[in-house]
Amino acid sequence: MLQYKSLNHLLLFIVAASIFTMVACKKDNAGAGAPPSIKQIRAITPAPNDSVLTAALPGQFVVIQGSNLASAMQISFYGFPATFNSGLFSDNNLVVSVPAIKWDSIPPGKVNTVEVVTPGGTATYTFNITAPVPTIINVSNENAVAGTTITITGTNFYGITKVTFPGGILGTNLIATGTTQLTVTVPAGITTGDSLRVTGTYGTGVPRFVFDNYLLPKTGFLANFEDGNTYFGWQWWGGIKTNDATLFPNNTGNYIRVHPSGSINAGDGSWYSDNRAVMVASGAWLPAANLTDPIANYALKFEINVKTTWSNGSLMIAPNGNFNYLARYAPWGSTSSGQFVTNGWQTVTIPLTSFLKGTGSYNASGSSAPTIATLTGGTNAASMQIMLYNDSATPLASFDAAVDNVRIVKIQ
Repeated sequence: MLQYKSLNHLLLFIVAASIFTMVACKKDNAGAGAPPSIKQIRAITPAPNDSVLTAALPGQFVVIQGSNLASAMQISFYGFPATFNSGLFSDNNLVVSVPAIKWDSIPPGKVNTVEVVTPGGTATYTFNITAPVPTIINVSNENAVAGTTITITGTNFYGITKVTFPGGILGTNLIATGTTQLTVTVPAGITTGDSLRVTGTYGTGVPRFVFDNYLLPKTGFLANFEDGNTYFGWQWWGGIKTNDATLFPNNTGNYIRVHPSGSINAGDGSWYSDNRAVMVASGAWLPAANLTDPIANYALKFEINVKTTWSNGSLMIAPNGNFNYLARYAPWGSTSSGQFVTNGWQTVTIPLTSFLKGTGSYNASGSSAPTIATLTGGTNAASMQIMLYNDSATPLASFDAAVDNVRIVKIQ
């Protein structure tokens, strides 16, 4: 009912702007038996946006103009019926909202068509509905080596034909699952500093997602643990630096292994002992000029490989040695089984808004940090500590995981 009232207000506005040449709420029943015709489709808003449209978006209100339209019984775009209020019809104008399009099941012959059905017949008009290009939301491993398979999740994965990696190299073994997920094998020879692109029936997505390289020097890369590299970033204690591919295959060089020698008692917060931490040295999180950016625009990312089943305890993350704000990473808590283990390396994304005001030695349940400067101590550079706590009421029997490529990334 509220929608109809709004549409009537729009109609009055259109009449005032002289779009309609007759009273729109009265149908011309005299032409009910004459065949309808469509001359053009116009925007509903007044000048300068009242020009003839060549395309529209689902949900957009448009005016179909022609003749013998007042008795319209059905209006469809691409074969999908639109809902409408017939009180907004005149013989020459139909006000209607473009319906949602099921892009993967458009009826044969209905692409780029608008149809109006009246007692006098059917009028067809060629018109384009702007199709949604594919958008990448997440990549299972942003630093995967050649030959490994990654999972890409997103939206509008209609008829995906290729995934292009940096350097213009195509991925192989592409398999799409529905319209929101696909798997692809990472090719050899990719370059650095470019985006991952997904191409489908309705185009190529905007290249906003960078497929990182662990040696790629850039602001925000805090640690790749590579000896002699500008972004080595390790504080030389806490965990075990190694590049042993037999322990964690498909690694990108050095990583930090978090592997205490035995079980951890309930409530044990001694993260600083027995190889229980990834200690990242201070590095530039972002350019100094961006320190006042909204905190929601950024996230902490790293790759992780969890080899043993993880079902209690957590990785607590403290920025700049500031235990007043902590982020908690305990993915087992959001699984149906209450257990977590990875199948190789995968990327972890922790928005900076997930750093919460601490209410105890390892309790982060307060409010989010208000600014980036709150976490960094007022500068554009800070350290990061990723620490294994057993913040549960039962012993943590074992833990064996590796962490690599710690970085701050702009996410929006």
